[in-house]
Amino acid sequence: MAALVLGFGGTQPVDAALAAVPAKAPAKPVASDSPQKPVTSIAVVDVQFLLEKCSAMQSMKRQDSEQTQKFQAEQSQQEQFLRQAEKELASQRTKLGQEDFDAKRKDFEQQVAEVQRRLQERKRQLDNAFAAASAQLRDNMVRVVGEVARENGFTLVIPRSNIIYMADDALDITNTVLSRLNATLPQITVNVPN
Repeated sequence: MAALVLGFGGTQPVDAALAAVPAKAPAKPVASDSPQKPVTSIAVVDVQFLLEKCSAMQSMKRQDSEQTQKFQAEQSQQEQFLRQAEKELASQRTKLGQEDFDAKRKDFEQQVAEVQRRLQERKRQLDNAFAAASAQLRDNMVRVVGEVARENGFTLVIPRSNIIYMADDALDITNTVLSRLNATLPQITVNVPN
């Protein structure tokens, strides 16, 4: 058989032997019951750029700076109050009996613990307020990315930080998202309890 196909030693020429082999019909696509899946169209967005440049984040940074200054001033005031109380306690050490001094020292230690507790609570409140504002920004950014993607027919949007290579910058929707995000959410109010 090999001699026939290759044309060695057979009576038929190679062309005739190949012509005798029935040609295979092209493969037909397999029919399926499910509808044809849509083509995935991918867009890219630079999340880090959006977070650095959007006006809402700029407003959050200003509020963070203001709140940090207030917190540091409050902390400094409390530390100064405690240093003064400690100095007064030290000056009374020789004037008071041991029992009275121990009672005053215990009161001072409770004051220190209370100040620390209040400062920690204030720090927790600040952290929670900024976390809530950050979540609001993130949710709005995701919503705007979805709107821009749908309007442009993109079915998948991935962060630019996950891209190793991209041939066409036209797929980058970052600037469009930034413009719309700035228009719909120009600032965020960080709700810090008093």
